[in-house]
Amino acid sequence: MPTYTPMKNSCIQCKQSKILVLLLIIPIMALSSCDSCNCTEDSLDEIKAFKPDDKYFKSSLVALHFMMETSPVAEVDTLFQQLIQLYELPVKAEGAKDGSYIGSTPYDAFDYRHEVKIKILNGKIVEVDYNEVKKDGKGKQEDEEYCAEMSVTGTTPAIAYPYMEEMLLTTQNMMEVDAVSGASYSLHRFRLAMTIALMKAII
Repeated sequence: MPTYTPMKNSCIQCKQSKILVLLLIIPIMALSSCDSCNCTEDSLDEIKAFKPDDKYFKSSLVALHFMMETSPVAEVDTLFQQLIQLYELPVKAEGAKDGSYIGSTPYDAFDYRHEVKIKILNGKIVEVDYNEVKKDGKGKQEDEEYCAEMSVTGTTPAIAYPYMEEMLLTTQNMMEVDAVSGASYSLHRFRLAMTIALMKAII
């Protein structure tokens, strides 16, 4: 499991990271005007307050979401780590306000929204519920037909999601949650939804 070491606070490294993010944003901006994108444009507006002075913040997360659907897992992991370091994204509930929060991504190309519901008490996550929900409201975890199709990979949402939830409650750190074999992309979707929920709990 990789170790996530904080990036040194140097202007050069920040500029390099922002250049990488901007290169990723260009195709997203082009896609956003297309009806087939199926994105919810303001689904991330609430968390812009986490970095109010950075006009690229929301676009960077949209770019990450796009990368999850189109790139190898190793590239997704690298970009996620860079964005965590660049924007100091929360990975645990330390400093978060008590309460219940929902982290939700835009819809992906298959009309699924990746959503996590968490409850925080005294700086700890005490409840978590993750699912990937279609526009008609049906979640992958409850979709028996979808789970049957995915079983050839060695796991299903009904197996992988509860496992990730249990690990999060144990480790209290989303970056210490391991992927279930056959569900590597779901792990990164889970992490993105988690950091969105945690930002809401902090702002």
